[in-house]
Amino acid sequence: MTEQSNVDQGNGSAAAAHATRFLLLIGLILCLSTIASLYVDLRGLDVKYRTLATEMGRSFFQAIDTMRDWNLGHDGLFVLASKDTPPNPYLPDSMRSVVTTDGRTLVMINHAQMTRLFSELLTQDRGIHLHISSPRPIRPDNRPDAWESKALADFRQGSVEASDVIGKGDAGVFRYMAPLHTEVRCLSCHLEEEKYDDRVRGGISVSFSYAPFQRAMVSERNRIAIVHLMFFSFGIVLIAVMGRQMVQNIGKLREALVRVKRLEGFLPICAQCKKIRLMGSDHNDPDSWIAIEKYIEDRTDAEFTHGLCPRCAKDLYPNYFPS
Repeated sequence: MTEQSNVDQGNGSAAAAHATRFLLLIGLILCLSTIASLYVDLRGLDVKYRTLATEMGRSFFQAIDTMRDWNLGHDGLFVLASKDTPPNPYLPDSMRSVVTTDGRTLVMINHAQMTRLFSELLTQDRGIHLHISSPRPIRPDNRPDAWESKALADFRQGSVEASDVIGKGDAGVFRYMAPLHTEVRCLSCHLEEEKYDDRVRGGISVSFSYAPFQRAMVSERNRIAIVHLMFFSFGIVLIAVMGRQMVQNIGKLREALVRVKRLEGFLPICAQCKKIRLMGSDHNDPDSWIAIEKYIEDRTDAEFTHGLCPRCAKDLYPNYFPS
């Protein structure tokens, strides 16, 4: 009986160990899923703010491109000459300026110069810089830098726009660029374009600080991390509480199983008084024999109450229980 009890206890311990391993597996799955979710959310966060910055750059480009179309559609416009609007040296002499009948000088502002003037205002007021560039510029300052040159090469291969973040932290700058295509109305100034097969005349790049986006990203990244940490902590606490309850229930079931097992198998019982001899005890030792009631009470939750069956009652008290 003792050997069988040890086996039962061993099986119970194995079940508890199995439950513990199962709980650890659940905790590991929770940890890995939290990490994966955090990675996906943080990666999506970077894409989200780059997309917002791209939309901002695209909006400025479209606004400037619309302004250029309006200017081209009116063959430019004339404004009073001043230190801020001097005659454009890159226009033909006949197009640079005119003098009104009252003696005032008006200078031509074409689409390119209007873009530069707008860029100066945007840079001064909002820190947004616009730059017209072309592989074959009329104005030397319109030569592309390294980033713009790569973007223009990609445009000639079919790309419709380019964007990137240059630098980190407060020094980070977002750059956006889209192509300008050669049109018939452009050839009045860009006569040399007729001998080139590619139709990408150049492009306009938009540059602005990426620091506000990065600060917003850091704030949202912290919020996402806190939410994931709270979710993970709640999950771990829930697993620990439920796991502890599970292990306790397994222990109780194990103890119940041991008590049940103690009542199984061959029991040495006296044929006369019905006492049971304890397993492994001396057959000749009177103390090794105990009443069946006590044997069962010690090994189960059962309790006994005594009475007399009809046969015993007649045998013991024939006067009170006649046949």
